[in-house]
Amino acid sequence: QVARATHLPAAMPDVSDLSTEGARKVKKELFDALKLLDENQDGFIDRDELFNILVALGVLERTTKFDVSSKLETVLAGLDANGDGCVDLEEFLDWVLFNRPNFEEVRPLEKRHLFLTPTDEARMERITLFELNSEENTAMMEQAGLGALQNPKRLIVSAGSSSTQAYDSSGFQVSVPTGTKVVSEDAMASLVEALTGRGYEQFIFINSIGYCCSHADSVLVSLEELATRDAKAAPARFHKAMSQAFSGVDLKVYNRAKDPQTKRSAFPQFVNDFSVALTKGVGLPDEIGDFVPDTIVDWGGSSFKVYVGGKRVGTEVMDANEVLCEDGFFYKERLPAALETILAYVRATSESASKVLIAQTGKTRELALAGKIR
Repeated sequence: QVARATHLPAAMPDVSDLSTEGARKVKKELFDALKLLDENQDGFIDRDELFNILVALGVLERTTKFDVSSKLETVLAGLDANGDGCVDLEEFLDWVLFNRPNFEEVRPLEKRHLFLTPTDEARMERITLFELNSEENTAMMEQAGLGALQNPKRLIVSAGSSSTQAYDSSGFQVSVPTGTKVVSEDAMASLVEALTGRGYEQFIFINSIGYCCSHADSVLVSLEELATRDAKAAPARFHKAMSQAFSGVDLKVYNRAKDPQTKRSAFPQFVNDFSVALTKGVGLPDEIGDFVPDTIVDWGGSSFKVYVGGKRVGTEVMDANEVLCEDGFFYKERLPAALETILAYVRATSESASKVLIAQTGKTRELALAGKIR
């Protein structure tokens, strides 16, 4: 891969206007070069390929605060839209070549900043899955042999790495701080308590827990089967709690394992990302009151993304954990300067922006909500 990366230029080209014929030519040449690193020609590059590309383009030199490994993680997190460890070639090139706006404009913007709560995320995940992307998700439910999406007797359990959201088609939702990597017996007990007495017949586990499956497994795998494979893994913890509390309920995990050949998920995945609802301004927290944003900034741990009318107009790598957090605390006095940096980016990328909602998640959010503030 290193040898093949030499097809790329030794430094990042100076391209400022996508509309010019020269810029288009440079982008096409780079796209053709990057395709040499795309072994399966699916239009995506994985982590190892990304490292060689960033070195060749000199992009790693742009973030001098971190060592090379951290720089790679930061850039990947910022550009990996769905968390599958791959980056779309087109989006990557737009970021490298054209995502460097002019920050000279000073235009007043009305802003609101808030930390989305886990309950906010659960509500917006539910809206995304059952409402905004119902057609696509219905097709996947039927293909998996699960029948109708709008089944009141079915609970969706979205078990991520650090938190778990559970919701159904009727509007119920709950979020607890335990997941595939974060272990909390108290949080698991809270989840069981919230679900008790609701009369579900089936739990479908999605999200990160699906990585515990194998690409050779079927689209649905019994939670009990996964628990027997590794007694220390997340499925075993969930199975112990759920099988004891909900005897007779069908517990299945939706397979999210990657095919080793394509490096993509072996099966199509449900669309339940809370950011889909967030960026469309649907299901926003009540605390914003009568503030109606025309621009929404989704600020996660490693990057922020700017949306206008539900369409992404810009992405910038900005690690909130590095900027705002230190020694396990959120330093509140650092926030205003970070928000001004984001607003400057918004001004430069959207001429129509006037009311900006900056919604923040990630480690900074967790520290703020836990009261670990200085």
